[in-house]
Formats: sequence, C-alpha cells, structure tokens
Amino acid sequence: MSNSVRVGTINGDHPVFIGVHEWLDSPPQELVAITLSANYVMESPIGYPLRPCGGSDMSSHPRRLSSGGTYRLLPPEAAALVAAGAATYEGTQT
Repeated sequence: MSNSVRVGTINGDHPVFIGVHEWLDSPPQELVAITLSANYVMESPIGYPLRPCGGSDMSSHPRRLSSGGTYRLLPPEAAALVAAGAATYEGTQT
C-alpha cells in the first residue's frame, strides 16, 4: 500500500495498515474502545505515536492484545481493525 504504514498483524499473519495522512495530519485524538475478535500484535513503526491502549503501559513493542479483550486505541488503528473484521466498537461508536 502506498502512503501507508504497517501498525500490526491480526492472528500473526494478516498485516494491518493505516494511511499515513490519517495520523500525520490529524490533531490529537481521543482513544476509541474496541473489543477484539482476533489476536492482534501491535508494532512500533518509526514515527507512529506511542499508543497507550487504555492506560496500560505500551512502551514495549511488539505487544500482543488478546482476542476477547477490550482496548482503547487511536481512531485510525481501531477503524482498520473493525474494517478487517477483527474487532467491534464498544459503546456508541459506529
């Protein structure tokens, strides 16, 4: 994918990409709650912001997030996981 960055993998073998413009040109955003329906490994691409993931220490990457868990992620990453069918939004997010 051009102009995209790999931020993780679903179940260890399906890469998750987000558009660079989705996070470089956007103001700071509130975290979005999602529940994973697959395991997700967060990676630490150069230049990508530190992801606090709902208050837990996310300073070490790669970081494994387990299926069935609810996590708070940056909106572009959450949207990519939902679009891939690996997560659903919690609460009133659509």
